[in-house]
Amino acid sequence: MNSVFVRLCAGIAIVCILMSGCSKEPLTSIIPPPPVPIEDTTFIMNNPVNKDILLALVNEVRAKGCNCGDTLMPPVAPIRWNTALERAAWLHSTDMKAYNYFSHKDREGNNAGKRIARMGYQWRAWGENIALGVLSERTVVEGWFKSVTHCKVLMDNNFSEMGVAKVGNFWSQEMASPKILH
Repeated sequence: MNSVFVRLCAGIAIVCILMSGCSKEPLTSIIPPPPVPIEDTTFIMNNPVNKDILLALVNEVRAKGCNCGDTLMPPVAPIRWNTALERAAWLHSTDMKAYNYFSHKDREGNNAGKRIARMGYQWRAWGENIALGVLSERTVVEGWFKSVTHCKVLMDNNFSEMGVAKVGNFWSQEMASPKILH
């Protein structure tokens, strides 16, 4: 019985060596599948926000730097508007309003990174701010800058693009940087 077991183990070892010897790629290389976009990423949004005002308010503070609580945040590069991020924000605000909840996780437990990827945006980094209330572009941005955690998202140098949406009184802001593709 022992000799059969030894021969079986030796045979398996030879097969493994032969199979790994034929590989032209490293065995540790793992390429994740691309994100699965939603069925239709070209939909009509009724997003009443003024993106020019939002960009100006956020970029004004990013250009000067600020204190997020006790943390001094240095000036960072301006941020640009991105429609895919706006769509992810709009869908999240729409869902929160329709199902009367307020959370960074959607009803399926997905975070903003997953929602952003579903819009076809391949991100390197992402962040999210949400707000609830009768707010204007100015008051929502001021509120986010007064909150330590929201302020740090706004001042994060890892983010180069944003999209904001408001549905009813539910606000979502998605911030991200695209993955650098080679």
